[in-house]
Amino acid sequence: MPARADLIPDAFRARVAGRPADAEGGVDGNAWLASLPRLLDECLSTWKAQPDGPAAFGECALVVPVRVGKERAALKVTWPHAEARHEHLALRAWRGTGAVRMRAADPARWALLLERCEPAVRLHEMSALDACEMIGLIHARLTHPALPQLDTASAWCARIRERLESSPPPMPRRFVQQGIALARDLPQSERIDATLVHSDLHDDNVMQTRRAGTVDGFVAIDPKPLAGEPALAVAPLLWNRWDEAAGAYNLRNHLRFRVDYACDPMGVAPERARAWSILRLLDNAWWDAHAALRPGAAAPDLTKAVSIIKAMQG
Repeated sequence: MPARADLIPDAFRARVAGRPADAEGGVDGNAWLASLPRLLDECLSTWKAQPDGPAAFGECALVVPVRVGKERAALKVTWPHAEARHEHLALRAWRGTGAVRMRAADPARWALLLERCEPAVRLHEMSALDACEMIGLIHARLTHPALPQLDTASAWCARIRERLESSPPPMPRRFVQQGIALARDLPQSERIDATLVHSDLHDDNVMQTRRAGTVDGFVAIDPKPLAGEPALAVAPLLWNRWDEAAGAYNLRNHLRFRVDYACDPMGVAPERARAWSILRLLDNAWWDAHAALRPGAAAPDLTKAVSIIKAMQG
């Protein structure tokens, strides 16, 4: 068995296998999986770490609990893709304030040595609205000037506008036209690219720790950082915990309350967060529609996106 192949769960292999290389370069899933045992071995050796339990994983990263001397830590190795390229820069900037604390980074290996955290059980036990307020508090703690290496919200808007104009997703035409207008108008703000933003913060990207510098013990993980404005970061709270939204007496009110509960501690205008949410949902729909063009892919289900956009309008 190759070095440290025993640390890689079969379910994670199945998730990454067959994945094409990221559009901006990198390696495909199969090639990366073949190199992963060696990467793990090299990282463990470099940081003098010993495995300390079974690995956890998400869509793109493997996280191995380790010990460095007597201290508990976590080794995270990520499949190379553009959204994760600057994760280490964001974590270094935050220095553990509102986010998981980074002990060391090896960008060439897409590897991080992090503090060990636990699942955010208490957050998942909260109502969706209370969780949105808590995540808004975390966003407020993460406030930091933008980093020059990051992609910008204004450039992101320009790309979204071009996609919507040249090859719109199968959404109502009035939605697409609204998205084009938003992609044109939102960047008019002079603060559009001013802040380091965690663009994918939701319940599943929050963990618990016992140290200071947190929001009631909660810290953000997996930042997908962007130079933008805080209002754009609210959108993931709308499409996560969807079963609770779908079961609400009034879906529109429930989703708008989610925005309000998050925006209040962030000091963000809810109407601007709703505008960003519409634009991000249209962009997600574009990607889903184009992913469905691959051979054997299923047609995208855009019902959720349509429901959320309707709730955000007006």
